[in-house]
Formats: sequence, structure tokens, C-alpha cells
Amino acid sequence: MKEESKANAFMNDMEDPDICIAAMADCLFVLLTFFMAISSLDVQRATKEVTLPDAISAREIKERNGWGYIHVTWDPIKRVADTFFDDRKYTEPEQLAPILSRRDFKSAYIRAQKDCPYVFISRLTKVIAEAGIANIVFGTYDSSGAAAKAAAAKKP
Repeated sequence: MKEESKANAFMNDMEDPDICIAAMADCLFVLLTFFMAISSLDVQRATKEVTLPDAISAREIKERNGWGYIHVTWDPIKRVADTFFDDRKYTEPEQLAPILSRRDFKSAYIRAQKDCPYVFISRLTKVIAEAGIANIVFGTYDSSGAAAKAAAAKKP
């Protein structure tokens, strides 16, 4: 029989190496966290315009105790949004912060014109949250009334 070389004899005596799974799991979770963080930023950048559905069959607002009702109008020509709260007009959402913090609201209802940009609603939502109101309900309306007229024309 042929004599084995020293290298082959050494390799045959060695055990198969074990793979450390714990380190692989750590790397997997780091990568997963990284991609989750990056993808959420990309989604926020990509959705600059949110198309909201029409609320044709929406009921009239019945005001409840403990709720703050905020109405938002949008002027597409001037590209300005106005906020109405307690029959007063506010040009910036931040003007509502001291007023909302003094009140004891449990919930807020934002009713915005359908064409109002999401950026403005996002600023308003942040102001409401900073005032300590956690429950926020959203609604839209069509200022021209075209959608309501179209729905009324379809009814028999």
C-alpha cells in the first residue's frame, strides 16, 4: 500500500468545522433592521401626494363632548390651507398648539378639503399629537359638491 502524505494524514485526523449560527443570526437582524429603516424613509419620500377617497355618503358631523373639530380648507390658486377651529381662522397649524393644550380633548376630528396636500395635514396632526390628543379621526369633503351631485343623480 501506498503511504499517505503527512498533509493528507493531518487533514483526515481533523474534525469537520462547526458553523456558528449565533453570529449569523446577529448579522441577519442587523441587516433586517437596516433595510426596514431605509425602506420606510424611501416610502415617505415617494408618497408626496396621497389621493384620499371620496366620502359621498358621509353623514353630517354630530359633535360630541370631549372632541375637538378642526376644519381645513385649501385654496389651490394661492396654494394656502386655512384651519378653522371654534369659528376662528388660523393660517398656520402651529397657531392651534396653545389653544388645544388648554382644552381637555380626548379626541380630534380633522375634516379637510379633498384637495388639501398631505404635508399640511401631517403638520396639523403633529400639532394635535403634541397637545396630548392621541385619538385623531380624519374625514374629507369635496368643496365643489360635484361628487355629491353625481351621487344624487345616480339614486332613483
